[in-house]
Amino acid sequence: MNVHRILFCRLFLLIGLFITFFTSITLLAWQEHLTYGVPDPNHPFFHPHSLASGDPRHLDGNLQHGPNGKWPPVLSVYMEAPSSTDIWYNDPSSQKPKPKAPLPTRHTNRQALTRLTFPSMKYSSIDTTSKICNRIPSLLPIDDFGSTIRDPYLPWIHDLFISHDGKDVNVIAQNRRRCHKGKHHNEDLKFWEGQVSLFQPVAIKRLNTANKTYANLIKDENIQYRLSTHKESDSDGIETRFICRFKSIDHTQQIVTYQGETLSTYPFNYEFVNWRKQKSTMVEDGKEQSSFWLSPLMFNCPIPSHLQTTNPLSLLLDIIPIRTPTRRNNRDGFFFHEGHGGPMSFDAKKMWGTDHILPKVEESGRWENLPVCALPMSLTMVPSPLPVDHESAKKSADVTTNKKPHRLVACTWTSALHQRRGNERRITDGKARLREWIAFNLQVGFDHIYVFDNTGANATIFRLKNEVDPDFGKDASKSDRYRVRDDLRSVTDLFPSSQVTRIDWPATICNNNRPAHNDPGERSSQYAAEAACRTRYGPYTDWMASMDPDEYLVPMGSHTGWKEILDKVDREEGRKVLKFRSTRARPLLSALVPTYDEGVEECTHEMAKQHNQCLVKSEKKTYLETYNCEYIKSPKPERFARAMKQLYRPDFVLSHFVHYSTVTTDLATEKQHTQGAFIKQITTNDKTERFVDDELGEGVLIHAKTTVPAETFSREKMCKPNASSHCMVGIPCPDDLAFSDALHQKNVFHNEKGEFCNCWMNRKVENYWLPKLTDALSNIGSGL
Repeated sequence: MNVHRILFCRLFLLIGLFITFFTSITLLAWQEHLTYGVPDPNHPFFHPHSLASGDPRHLDGNLQHGPNGKWPPVLSVYMEAPSSTDIWYNDPSSQKPKPKAPLPTRHTNRQALTRLTFPSMKYSSIDTTSKICNRIPSLLPIDDFGSTIRDPYLPWIHDLFISHDGKDVNVIAQNRRRCHKGKHHNEDLKFWEGQVSLFQPVAIKRLNTANKTYANLIKDENIQYRLSTHKESDSDGIETRFICRFKSIDHTQQIVTYQGETLSTYPFNYEFVNWRKQKSTMVEDGKEQSSFWLSPLMFNCPIPSHLQTTNPLSLLLDIIPIRTPTRRNNRDGFFFHEGHGGPMSFDAKKMWGTDHILPKVEESGRWENLPVCALPMSLTMVPSPLPVDHESAKKSADVTTNKKPHRLVACTWTSALHQRRGNERRITDGKARLREWIAFNLQVGFDHIYVFDNTGANATIFRLKNEVDPDFGKDASKSDRYRVRDDLRSVTDLFPSSQVTRIDWPATICNNNRPAHNDPGERSSQYAAEAACRTRYGPYTDWMASMDPDEYLVPMGSHTGWKEILDKVDREEGRKVLKFRSTRARPLLSALVPTYDEGVEECTHEMAKQHNQCLVKSEKKTYLETYNCEYIKSPKPERFARAMKQLYRPDFVLSHFVHYSTVTTDLATEKQHTQGAFIKQITTNDKTERFVDDELGEGVLIHAKTTVPAETFSREKMCKPNASSHCMVGIPCPDDLAFSDALHQKNVFHNEKGEFCNCWMNRKVENYWLPKLTDALSNIGSGL
């Protein structure tokens, strides 16, 4: 009996082993199975195949998705150690190490990578992914970059979204190297130099593609690339910098499917633009901070054509930077081809060699599982472009007729409260200002306002300093004080969604110092927001402006709105940029009321017993009414062009930076796309842009920057003839009093009675625009 039992047990064990072996073989074969797709004529080297998420060779190598190692996929970053590039240099410790030639291949492996995951961006379902897409700028680990994320070759991504035509993923990043400069930050400058290389195109060629059919190519699971010359490169690899790897998610089956790789493109060649601006290098050393066009980094990941009709909520994107030493152009040359029209002084064959093979994707530092998100359905119509050359614009009978949703829009990066540059003053009137500013802009002809709400950054700032936000009290619990308890939604919700869009944008600025500081400021969050607004919404409007809520673009003369002015510009001039000089207005003394602030020395009750009491704007007055007194009488002198603001056509301005159109289609046009002589030296083209000199008859900028109560404290000494410094409150001069720029700082202006005055009121604002604004505000809730 026992013998039979033993035989039965052995037989049962053998059957179990057979089933286990057969199942393993079946699973392995399934995981190795190639799912053949339709060849992509736009990207002929795309090769789709499917992998189960539990596969040890899954798309993120040995490092699995999620806490259980299988599901769901989660946003991750893989960092390479800085020492991985030491092999490139003879003396890596040098402040400006010179690369070896030819460039040695760096040897990396997946075990050497450091992985970070961000659980707030897990893609467990379509619904979860949709919620992530609605909040991308607030969920990306932007403020982790530079602290926990320390890889100088990874792009500092602030936003990403599908392009207006559905063919690309637009990526908005920032140059982390610009955050800290000066002699005390030499190590930072050296460490982050790889960020500059991301602006510099490389040429690459796929390996082992000769004489292979597409069917054979897609079987190659380990396609690799090598650095090459322009002539040797693949057609889509002539000017690139990132490998873009697309995947799809089957949430039901919990499978991630590899859908192919494309090579990134730039909206323009940054290196070429830098050369045309007569810069000898793209690497700013010391305190140098003038290359504004090298602050925001914009690039595109082409979407394989077979995915362009796929629900984007089922797609993920990996971005793998192609790592090379930064080209210091004055030392290493410019990587141009004959079509550029510039010096072809970088010898790729000499500097990179002929067999510099890039590491495999799984062995490279990268962003993994970024979401692929579409813009709102209301903006998915493809706009019809207007004529791009001036002659066509002049000949057009009515160039204002187009199929774009908007004629004129505005972008603003703002907050319920903020710190001025230098962190010297905290301003808390953001909500009231925004409400009035939106109402005014809708009155003067703006169709839509995009509000990038930076209020959430304040919670991050106080958390990083381990401090409690004083505006929310010191008795807040630890968990509560880290929460964003206020934002601008209560204001933007006062207006129809067809006119106002709020984008939650809580990224902090990396440096709020003044420009003249030893470590000059870099307001990275603001610059990225502006680039995102132009790229996101520019294709849907003819004209655009980027302004702060204390800046008012006022139509003047007989004009009743900006559209009639822009219609005339399009019809008669064909210009693409209108520029407005900026000066700081003074708050009218008659619009101010006394105030106390025990937290500010000048404004305490005790100080008021001995001196003038501090003043603040009356709640009964609008900001425009309060600040309707220009310290510099119109027309403003040329020297006030530095802090200009602009109305511009986003199809002409490819990169805009606060005050300036830093890159235009004129500037970015290469020799191969020009007719006649190609000129390197590019200056302001008066055929495409001009200043609005007729500030009384066409339009003017009023900068109503807040005068804080402490700045009114010294008025008894400063608001009188021949005072030693500026009077910061406004005392109007007669309209017909002549202005002298040479004398205005000497406080010599006075009325016919000899009484001191220091500013001029705008009568069009007083008599026409203020009544309209007051009426509009009366129909809008407070939002406070």
